[in-house]
Amino acid sequence: MANETKMVFGSTTTVISLAATLASAANTYSGLAGCTMTQLDNSTALYPWARAVLNIPDTFASAPTAGGTFDLYMSLDDVDGATDETPLPGATDIVYLAKYVGSFVVDNQDVANVKAIVISLEGVQKAQFYTANNCGVQSSYTSNPLTVKVTPFTYAPT
Repeated sequence: MANETKMVFGSTTTVISLAATLASAANTYSGLAGCTMTQLDNSTALYPWARAVLNIPDTFASAPTAGGTFDLYMSLDDVDGATDETPLPGATDIVYLAKYVGSFVVDNQDVANVKAIVISLEGVQKAQFYTANNCGVQSSYTSNPLTVKVTPFTYAPT
């Protein structure tokens, strides 16, 4: 039908790829062994929202705590056209230095998890993402990395 709204998706970026375990109460950060972080570039289309997908393909050390989460954080790059937000989060200060953007609630079973949330990209041209393990147990790693993929989107008339 004419004049209806549809979702328009941009390109998906794997913003975090962690080829290592992540201890309970730990977070990803630049310089973490096995962690590859890729900048999300939203500067051309300026999509206002994104779907973020956490993929934990391997199991956990044991079943996560009921209601446990992997929390997603973001820091902005090129905030004034050239300079990134500083200082960047490290191993222990993510909640103070990055912006919380959402939580993936994981199943309290020792199984692989794929979880999606919708986050706001309003005012975001470029960003780095981080995840914090608050599920009560260590994530495992055998051969498939833990990933977070972000796909910007907007709504447009048909």
